[in-house]
Amino acid sequence: MDSEQRPADRPSHIPRLLVALVAGVCRRPRLVLAAALATAVAGLVFAAFRLEYRTQRNDLVSANKEAQQRWREYVHEFGDDDDIVVVVQGGDAEQMKASLDALADRIRLKPALFDRLFYKVDLAPLCNRALLFLTAEQIRQIQDNLQSMRMLLDLGPVSWQALSLGSLLAEAKVRLGRLAPGQPLHAADEQFFTQLKAVMASAAQVLRDPQKYQNPWRSLMPETPQTQQQELLTRPQYFFSGDGKLAFLLVRPIKNESSFTSAEKSVAALRSIVNGVKPSFPELAFGLTGLPVLENDEMTASQRDTNLASVLAFTGVALVYFVVFRGFRYPLLTVGTLLVGTAWALGWLTLTVGHLNILSATFAVMLIGMGDYGVLWVTRYDQNRAAGCDVRTALLRTAAGGGPSILTAATATALAFFAAMLADFQAVAELGWIAGGGVLLCALACFTVLPALLLLIDGRKNVGHQPAPMRALRMPQSTAWLPTLSARPRWVLATGLAATLAVGVFASRIAYDHNLLHMQARGLDSVKWELTLIEHTAGASWHALSYRANQDQALALKAEYEKLPGVSRVVEIASLLPRDQDAKIEQLRDIQQRLRNLPSRDAAVAHALPDVHNIRRDLERVLSQLATLRSGATSNLLGANEEEAQALKQQLAATNAAAAVARLHAFDERLSSDLNEDLYRLRDVATPKAIALADLPPSLRERYVGASGAWLLRVFARESLWDFDRLADFVQEIQTVDPEATGKPFSTLEGLQDLKNGFQRATLYALAAIVLVFWADFRRLRYTLLALVPLALGVLFSFGIMGAFGLPLNPANLIGLPLILGVGAVYGVHVVHDYLAHRGASPYTLSYVIGRAVFVMALVNMVSFGTLMIARHVGMASLGFILSLGVTCCMVAALVYLPALLRILSGRGERARLDTIVAASPAHRQRAAYSH
Repeated sequence: MDSEQRPADRPSHIPRLLVALVAGVCRRPRLVLAAALATAVAGLVFAAFRLEYRTQRNDLVSANKEAQQRWREYVHEFGDDDDIVVVVQGGDAEQMKASLDALADRIRLKPALFDRLFYKVDLAPLCNRALLFLTAEQIRQIQDNLQSMRMLLDLGPVSWQALSLGSLLAEAKVRLGRLAPGQPLHAADEQFFTQLKAVMASAAQVLRDPQKYQNPWRSLMPETPQTQQQELLTRPQYFFSGDGKLAFLLVRPIKNESSFTSAEKSVAALRSIVNGVKPSFPELAFGLTGLPVLENDEMTASQRDTNLASVLAFTGVALVYFVVFRGFRYPLLTVGTLLVGTAWALGWLTLTVGHLNILSATFAVMLIGMGDYGVLWVTRYDQNRAAGCDVRTALLRTAAGGGPSILTAATATALAFFAAMLADFQAVAELGWIAGGGVLLCALACFTVLPALLLLIDGRKNVGHQPAPMRALRMPQSTAWLPTLSARPRWVLATGLAATLAVGVFASRIAYDHNLLHMQARGLDSVKWELTLIEHTAGASWHALSYRANQDQALALKAEYEKLPGVSRVVEIASLLPRDQDAKIEQLRDIQQRLRNLPSRDAAVAHALPDVHNIRRDLERVLSQLATLRSGATSNLLGANEEEAQALKQQLAATNAAAAVARLHAFDERLSSDLNEDLYRLRDVATPKAIALADLPPSLRERYVGASGAWLLRVFARESLWDFDRLADFVQEIQTVDPEATGKPFSTLEGLQDLKNGFQRATLYALAAIVLVFWADFRRLRYTLLALVPLALGVLFSFGIMGAFGLPLNPANLIGLPLILGVGAVYGVHVVHDYLAHRGASPYTLSYVIGRAVFVMALVNMVSFGTLMIARHVGMASLGFILSLGVTCCMVAALVYLPALLRILSGRGERARLDTIVAASPAHRQRAAYSH
């Protein structure tokens, strides 16, 4: 006899132990129930007081991960900076600023709920030292400009009264007379002719229209980015999107870490504040988003959906039991047993793990779907009672006949979950431990609580010591088609093969969507505003974080970041403390000294009426000199002066003499007055005092300077980082500059990768565990593979259907893969056990008891998992869909394709082999012993 023909070596102690356990329960049913209820209540009470909820996405990842370690170091240095973002949308910038001020005033009144308010930067106290933001060379240029005005600044009122268009043209004649064709301009001459060009342009404009005077002295200061930054010091800066359509307010919520929704109170209070401000600004739209709001809304919706799904699952399962068993006794007993097992599981997870996260919070719904071993138990028990057994004997026969398959199914499912603990992702490992332990506890309740309840409650009169013939049992309407299909196994297999090939093509097209935003409920207000934020400023939501020990290193790092194509901007405050301040302060003292004798700021400078004839003559002379110098291509600046002089000459010719005198007189007075005012402004921003870190607003210091004095840089992306490919590219780019950078992009990328890889490994580990359990049960490769057929076909068909309809896998529904393995594998186990118990009769037909039990178990799974599809959270709903789909496909494969395959295998050779195997099996002898 070959290895396939030798008798099965299956150990007999498993049925014996199960029978002994049930026999012990039957001797002390009340004690067992009292102990079960006491421990269930203790578990619930313990969970109510000790179970915690961890809501941060960082809690899903192992704390030993590199990105998590860098993040903890950052939080230790700068504190948690998950901000709520208030978005104001509108077209009137002033109204938007006013609304932000109104919001801020109300937020400041709730210090117990908010801190680190940040919506504008007011650097006005630094304005008197604005010249420090220029380079030393640029300040020296200002000094040179003032040096060229030395006569004006030193001689007092007389020189100011002489300052006019005519005097400037006379000065131009002198300077041009010193130049030779091709000779480069000295710095002083270049500054003079730059200013003269602006003065002539302004004078020509006044001659044309006196109302269109423009201050010509703007060239006094060099136009540089530093000058623009200096101008920003004059007024508070609010935060707007690039297109000016959105304005932002950031505030950090003070969280209650013991709550499942830690920021709920802050978010609710801020929504109330926003609603209170809205009526005052009817033309603006207001919304809340940001990670705390998204997480709060996600957790709130998930908690609500999970609680509702749990209630619906229990109700649905009870209704299924009621319909199947046509009464209240068995449904109540089975559901009651499941409730006890779930309560045990809740106490178990509180004792061993101590917390739930967004993944493990669904464990109750999972246990309702996976822990329904009472279905098979009461079906077997009802069959034994119908055969004439008393309650105790029926329970012992159920333990011997159905107990091993229940134990195998529970062990396989639990090990499939425990295998997930080997995955390198904390949330997956925790869920594996919680669900695996819960499945075993539900199975334990099936072997203890359910027999005790049946023994005490089943009051039907025993029928004597001799078993009566089994009563006629009709296949329920829902499974009446199974005998018809089993009579045509080859047609079934041929159809199944064709369908398998078809779905295999579609299964290869299934995609994976990493985008966490796609899993959110689209109706949530926070999601809508996050999408609005992406539309107007794609990279605003996410940014990388780098920090350096000193200012110079921070600025050098910023320069490197700004070279990256994927970076839109770098925000820091190191540039708000000017460099080389000691040397610049000496320059500012010199400027203050030069400007000490300015005329009174408010007094007008009187001018004599201009001599238009002399102005025309000097203008002609200047034009002649410029034409001569132009032939030598001395300077483009002189060419520009020639154009402006020609325009001024033409405008003088077009204006009558009286009007020209009046207009140029007014022009000369404004010319002096404006220069005097500009020099006062220059003196105002040239205070020779250093800018220190303490001079910066506290809202800036607390966000950008760490506890040890480190300088922070926030690096924003050009594109939306909700997209996985762009996220990966951005992280890779950032790490080329700073391998130690941290922030949401890094933890999210690592989490998404680890989540996917973790579930993939968990699925492989679960499959390996299931194969080992099946092998330990059947001790034959043939039957192990046969038991796996429904699982393989179910997964393939599920993927094929999802691929055909374009439904992707995602980080939420990926958890369904090990779940489908754990649940779907159970169906094949029961069918193969039924086949082995068939004793080789020809042809094999799936027994009514197993067919009904598997169908009801699958129906219960579909009902419990299907309740998740009511969730507004797209990820949770997709998890419910893929679980229901997988269970359905596995059930169809177990009830249709596997029996057809077994029917064909139950030929003469297989029947003889099976007779030998089953007859010699210790397990069979053990079952037979309890049949009499």
